[in-house]
Amino acid sequence: MRIVISGHEICGLIHDLAEELERRGHVVVTVAMPHRFFPYSYDYEQHAFPASYLTRRFGNRAMWRRVFQILWEVQRSWHKAVELRLRIRLARSADLYVRVWADIPFDCEVFQAIDRGVTRVASLLMGSDVRDYDVFRRQFGITRWEFPLEYHAVQLDRKLRVLRTHERYADAVFSVPDQMGLALRPYHHLQVPLRLDKFTFRIPGRDVPIVVHAPSVPHVKGTDRILESLTSLRNEGIQFELLSIRDVPHAELLKVLAEADVLVDELVVHGPGWASFEAMASGCAVATRYLEESPPCFRPPVWSIDEDNIVDRLRVLLTDRDLRIRLAEQGRQYVEANNRIDHVVDELLRKSAGVDEADFDYMPDYLSTLYVPEDEEEAKVINSESRLVADQPWYVAHVAGRSHDGLVF
Repeated sequence: MRIVISGHEICGLIHDLAEELERRGHVVVTVAMPHRFFPYSYDYEQHAFPASYLTRRFGNRAMWRRVFQILWEVQRSWHKAVELRLRIRLARSADLYVRVWADIPFDCEVFQAIDRGVTRVASLLMGSDVRDYDVFRRQFGITRWEFPLEYHAVQLDRKLRVLRTHERYADAVFSVPDQMGLALRPYHHLQVPLRLDKFTFRIPGRDVPIVVHAPSVPHVKGTDRILESLTSLRNEGIQFELLSIRDVPHAELLKVLAEADVLVDELVVHGPGWASFEAMASGCAVATRYLEESPPCFRPPVWSIDEDNIVDRLRVLLTDRDLRIRLAEQGRQYVEANNRIDHVVDELLRKSAGVDEADFDYMPDYLSTLYVPEDEEEAKVINSESRLVADQPWYVAHVAGRSHDGLVF
């Protein structure tokens, strides 16, 4: 097949998917921006798409960048028209169009222009692209943390429009409940794909464990509470070595995990996320917030913690060597069974080709049954954005006819 992967690079996902698909003989084209912690390059630049597209065809990168810079300044509508035409051309050239991270320019227009039945679409929703933090706090009872203002910068109507666009046009949607409080469409579990040959698997089994906390975004990981809890345990006399690290290249993080005994990952959003799975692949026991009612497809052997029990739970984990070793052994077995990149890509291709309704992992109902809008205006916004998907078979079957608190589906 010819496969186009377009989006924002998250933990090397776009590169790793492209590499695995190319290994299988597919022709893969990538559209993304370089990430400072992942030394990968892509076929086209996400934020300078027209210039990179024409550079790839005709050469002379500096000239095209200058041309489109001037065009943006002089006649922005022409710039947008050219970019949209080129994005549509690229997407329509694919047998499979994979979108990583929900919000990039011209999504709706590109999806509408794709020839249904010729180009299939897989949407991988990754987190803050669709998570509304006010809705998230209410859904999961998050009361302690105040998120930075930039986490509330994208208005609810924009979050809804982005999510509904993917629900409307994708052949398969992959995500997790933690970020899908606004969702209506049934979706597949988003498995973290790992190239296990990148990891050094070692279970140190120390009596005095090395504990790692390596948050990508401390506010969303609950770093203040995690470090406060570890300090409290140290004051009790519990022995451990703490490595609290920030802003290191991915290769350096993997070296740290290969030597560690425990990763204490996140406490606000639900894990395990990328770092947790990499820790399990490396031989660490993992402590993280976890949604206990997860379906059978997502039952990783993690030591579950939350803001109320973290001190007591970490006290047990840091003083029980056998428990740490057992969790590390089970963690490695779990990622070998569920997170090998060949297995994840198999499932991506299979589910993008169309599956039975019973094959969905999640049937979201928080918005349609429980969420209470803050006011009448918010209810109107939610109702308005639902119109984009109201004619879809899944909507008619699972959502239509519900109503509560001013919300009408």
